[in-house]
Amino acid sequence: MKLIRMFLISAVVLFLVLTFVFALFPPDIRVSRVIEIYAGTAKTDSIINELKTWERWNQFVSDSQVTGRHFSNPSSGKGAYLQTNQFRVIITGSYGDSLSTAWSKTGARPFTGTFLLVPTQQGRSAVQWYFDFHIRWYPWQKLGAMFYDKQLGPVMEKSLNNLKMYVEKIP
Repeated sequence: MKLIRMFLISAVVLFLVLTFVFALFPPDIRVSRVIEIYAGTAKTDSIINELKTWERWNQFVSDSQVTGRHFSNPSSGKGAYLQTNQFRVIITGSYGDSLSTAWSKTGARPFTGTFLLVPTQQGRSAVQWYFDFHIRWYPWQKLGAMFYDKQLGPVMEKSLNNLKMYVEKIP
């Protein structure tokens, strides 16, 4: 009986300590990647804003495990969406120098994604792509959020490299 009581007290204390430690982590997390493209912002924006082109460069969309792709008509501009069996992406804002999206995945909390286009030098532009996540106070959610960059970052980098190659090929 004494051993069980000690185990229960230890478990509660451990949970409280972990909750306190993870409470120090920020509730909002941003995963971001940037690439420079040898094309103007208008050309790059026209490709990013057209969801049907995402199959050619975006690894989240072109993944072989993604099934049931359906695009809205029109497939660009505010309100356009891409629906798959795994997730849904909606363009929530298109401003010429940025594109905002809302992502929802089955069984997960929704999050936002944004593309920022910044002219750098003559005929070049930088594309920053980031995802913003709002994490609840639960210790297991905060712990899991520590790995978002490792999970999403490489896919975002590959997608941006594909975007660069795709945009630079178009005359």
